[in-house]
Amino acid sequence: MSKAGTAAIITTLRNAGPVLDSFVAYHRAIGFAHMFLFFDDLNDPDLRRAGAMPGVTAIPHDLTLRKAWRDLRSYPRLNAFVDNEVMARQQLNVEFAMGLARAAGYRWLLSIDADELFFSPNEAVAHHFESLTATAYEAINYPNYEAVPTRENIDDFFREVDIFKPPPALAQSLLIPALRHAEQTIPQLRPYFHYYLNGKSAVRLTANSLEPAGVHKFRRSEGTTNIASSTGAFILHYPCCGFESFWTKYTTLGRISDKWWGTDPIGPFHLASRDVILSGDRNRARAFYQDRIAISDTHLVEKLLGSGVLVRLPQPRQIIEAARGYTSII
Repeated sequence: MSKAGTAAIITTLRNAGPVLDSFVAYHRAIGFAHMFLFFDDLNDPDLRRAGAMPGVTAIPHDLTLRKAWRDLRSYPRLNAFVDNEVMARQQLNVEFAMGLARAAGYRWLLSIDADELFFSPNEAVAHHFESLTATAYEAINYPNYEAVPTRENIDDFFREVDIFKPPPALAQSLLIPALRHAEQTIPQLRPYFHYYLNGKSAVRLTANSLEPAGVHKFRRSEGTTNIASSTGAFILHYPCCGFESFWTKYTTLGRISDKWWGTDPIGPFHLASRDVILSGDRNRARAFYQDRIAISDTHLVEKLLGSGVLVRLPQPRQIIEAARGYTSII
């Protein structure tokens, strides 16, 4: 692999469970050189196992890491939030990983979560980042798709879910009326995207003075940043795919505030999910999952696929199954 095309991944995770194996196998198979996995829970049962995986550096959230944060450029603005906002810890971990990856000789670092995959359907990862190295871009933003589960019981969503909502920003004008109609008439698509719409990013490690700007982008604290949006590579986001994944996500988040950082309003779907889990009533939570997240009506799914409101992307599942020696379960 050309040095110009070497890229690594940074992820902060907690309670990933068995999907972690597919996350690592997939990204190794498509050509990422290394993964820096920051375990937000010091007692995470996957920590030791991940540390033994080839091409993985597993880092616990311990006193050593917290001490290292203090030397980071973004620490003064994030210090007050590190115990209450996971996004503050994510940003510090990204900046710390930038130093690790730079020292190891990698050229690019992609920041994603453990329920996301990098998807470049028409270009190998090494060639993609090698091409970027030949440009003046310092960071690249990747638009994101959002997965749509079609049933309640899902073990490994990377292998069992292949239907997605495409990024609205990429929708052709002819599709806009269909998107609006679906959002108005289908509860599971209200809103169309339940979570973020602004993609995730990779940073060029040879660029000076860049730091995380939230969990989606990078910036230079003083001056401009030369950033572009990708048109051929994307992020596939698999949030709450399976009832247990939904339950675990919001149980882990717990009694989150109504506002991020104490100032930014949290969307109503996120708050409704929080509240139904905090009720402790699994039957009520299961009904919410069925009514607001999973689309189990196969005829409706096929209709939405036919209209372009949803798309099927089987490639990640196929790559994982080939890499892990499995047969298809879809």
